[in-house]
Amino acid sequence: MFSNPRLLLIYAIVLLDVILGSALGPVLPQFVQGLSQPQLWLTLGTALFLGIQLVAAPLLGTLSDQVGRRPVVLVSAVGTLVANLFLLPVRTVLFFVNRLSDGFTNGLYSLMRSAVADVSEPSEVVKTTGLVSTFQSLGGVLGPLVASAVLWLGPPKGQQTRWVIVAVLGLSVLNIGLSFFFKETAKETKAFDTGQLRQELKRSLNIRQLWQRLQDFDRARPGLTPITLLTLLLTLNQGYLNYFIPYVGLGQLKLDATQISYFFAFFGGLCALSNFLYFKYLVDRLNKRWVLIGAAWIGVALHLTYANVHSSLPLLYIAAAADALSASLIAGLLNGLLAQLSDEKSRGELFGLTQALAGLASLVTTLAYGGLSLIALNAPFYWFAACMAALAILAMRLRLPV
Repeated sequence: MFSNPRLLLIYAIVLLDVILGSALGPVLPQFVQGLSQPQLWLTLGTALFLGIQLVAAPLLGTLSDQVGRRPVVLVSAVGTLVANLFLLPVRTVLFFVNRLSDGFTNGLYSLMRSAVADVSEPSEVVKTTGLVSTFQSLGGVLGPLVASAVLWLGPPKGQQTRWVIVAVLGLSVLNIGLSFFFKETAKETKAFDTGQLRQELKRSLNIRQLWQRLQDFDRARPGLTPITLLTLLLTLNQGYLNYFIPYVGLGQLKLDATQISYFFAFFGGLCALSNFLYFKYLVDRLNKRWVLIGAAWIGVALHLTYANVHSSLPLLYIAAAADALSASLIAGLLNGLLAQLSDEKSRGELFGLTQALAGLASLVTTLAYGGLSLIALNAPFYWFAACMAALAILAMRLRLPV
């Protein structure tokens, strides 16, 4: 699979896109510094970013089925650059403008999953799509390292955030350059239909209709509904990845931007390694359902541990290591199974639809952990543990296409 240059380019675009987002993570608290209850403002920014995908993701998915993946990939890359330009004046209001604008074009991940499935052999699609999670995790390593490298250069006091944003803007330009080399992967495209896009916009605002469309897909491809349900529960759980920043920065640990960068580099590096080894060598040898269930129950225990690390940095790192080697495999497994059940003609629409529903779940969990954080900074991890437990129980009851 790594001998396929088209796959390598797709993985490189995914990697760089994640680096862009994760490099900003350690400095985002600076945009709400000085406000009362800064963790709440960070939460609202995340909610805005994720919630807007409820509308944007189905539109981008349908558009990619119409005109092809390449034009939409280019639009997403340019949109990321424009959104990051808003951050250059370090102002709270522009932070929210960035979250709104970046959310509109944040369909690149689902587009890349579609592109990987487009160019993969049917027997390899679970592996190749699952490996997208490996590069996503690797981007989570390199992004914080980019931020820490910039901070290591010693920018003047008060200019650290600006320097990191300038570095991210440079990488955004590089991302656009890579996207120009991306060749179309969709085998069939249609004429551009603005009427269909308007209809898609109306439908994307109707949650019941989104779910009904998923049921229509499920009738043609049985198994999509249970995988989507598990994906939504996982999305509810994975709000903790966003909540980590205010938790470790504002809680008893009180990590600074450099320490946050090192932590995410460690966590993301192990996630990338475990995902690579599993999807490269073990995915076809181990029962996927039991790996999913086992990883989920381990995840429950780990979230309870996160909730009680208090000021122990070693305990945080031990829990993160166990998390990376187990629960981090779940996303790649579910993505691979979903890609296996998709077809070429409507793959972009299906992935956009699932991303929209996941955007709704992200919005729900963001509001949930934001509210719980006002009670206690560790309270959200009990919510995340409950979501993971629900995933494990549902996986035990459902018949999955594995």
